[in-house]
Amino acid sequence: MAAPTAAPVYRPLTPMKRGLGSLSQLCLAPDHLLHINSTGYSESYRRFFLRDIQAMLIVHNARRVLYASAIVIVGLFAAMIVHSAGGRALGLGIVGALVLALLAWNHLRGAGCRVVIITAVQQENIGALCRLPRTRRILAELRPLIEAAQADLAAGNAAAPDGTAADGGPAAPPLPPPLPPPLPS
Repeated sequence: MAAPTAAPVYRPLTPMKRGLGSLSQLCLAPDHLLHINSTGYSESYRRFFLRDIQAMLIVHNARRVLYASAIVIVGLFAAMIVHSAGGRALGLGIVGALVLALLAWNHLRGAGCRVVIITAVQQENIGALCRLPRTRRILAELRPLIEAAQADLAAGNAAAPDGTAADGGPAAPPLPPPLPPPLPS
């Protein structure tokens, strides 16, 4: 009788992030990432082994600008309603303070982004990573883990001085140089 294997221990990297009709979360196990998507009626789980991840693509988007525009438009409508209802300076001041607080909160969360994990067989949008500061912090944590998981792949591709691989076959092409540092937000 075989001994039962222990279930992996998952550590949440992101809190549950609400999207349009869905929830998304990214969790870390010792050898893989788990992306959880939930719609309320169904859940889907995608597992990305650290050794299989080829790239994590960060695409900047206009999330912060769109949210700021929506906050200002809703604030202007609220100010018009308060003014037409005979509101005094106190009512308009409360609306203005609320709009400024929401704009500051939106600005402090950072620029918007979209993250795509690319493996040999799939590309997956990670909805839980949507703001650049959190994304950079999480990717800085994942990078050494991915490099450690793929260290044996780089060692296996190392060529001998005569141009042959360690197993005697032809050498694999050299790995590309590392990417430049990310642009400031």
